[in-house]
Amino acid sequence: MGYWFYMLHAHLGSVRLLKTQHVQGQLIAANIYGLHDPQNKKRLYEELDHVKSTIAGTWIIFGDFNTVRKDCERFNSQFNPFIKKACLHEPRMGGHKFTYYSQSDVKMRKLDRYLVCNKFLSLFPSVSVTAAPWETSDHCPIILQTSKADFGKTPFRFFNSWLKRDGFEQIVKEAWEKFMGYGNPDAYLAAKFRFLKNEIKKWRAMDHPKETEELLKLKSKVQELDIAAENNPLSELELQERRLGVQMIVELEKLAVLDLKQKARI
Repeated sequence: MGYWFYMLHAHLGSVRLLKTQHVQGQLIAANIYGLHDPQNKKRLYEELDHVKSTIAGTWIIFGDFNTVRKDCERFNSQFNPFIKKACLHEPRMGGHKFTYYSQSDVKMRKLDRYLVCNKFLSLFPSVSVTAAPWETSDHCPIILQTSKADFGKTPFRFFNSWLKRDGFEQIVKEAWEKFMGYGNPDAYLAAKFRFLKNEIKKWRAMDHPKETEELLKLKSKVQELDIAAENNPLSELELQERRLGVQMIVELEKLAVLDLKQKARI
């Protein structure tokens, strides 16, 4: 996949022209960050409209626009005319109603969104957007999907994060001591390592579901509080419960982040 890069005025966003086998011609992805100043927003809309009318292709515009569209999101007078003039459409969003949650003043807004052109809708009529839980951020991830993918079962792999997990050292010690084998030293050592690997797989098969269940319970509770906050302000006790839940999620996900870094070879 190749791309051409264009930076919008005053670092308000960037436009990437992508080549992909799923779309004929160019797929233009515009990542936007809107400043709070109304004049900068107006300049962003004008330049973005100019770029879109100049470059032909399948457009998808996304990011934190720092503005809203409807009264229930807080009314804005410039954003909707830009969307209409540029012939853009916002796919219906599921999940949460809002994408921004300010914990300092307990305010919720929909600032992040996807906007797509007519061609994109014709190519992907079943496109959907989902606002995922906030968890540890003040902006929730918004996920655009055009189709589902199944990459099969994940193969076994040793992750360095296991060295930091409770119980790992004990499993290795016990497996190393109880192994019984025979043969020349090379064959014996190879068999011992295979035995150790199988014991680690058994340990992980039992430990991972427990870890996942605990994390899901915490996330579910935080999400339950977030949904409640969309309708009524949370009490101080509920806010404290949410802060504690987020803190525990962060601690549990530190190891998952280590795994992701290792997968990405960072």
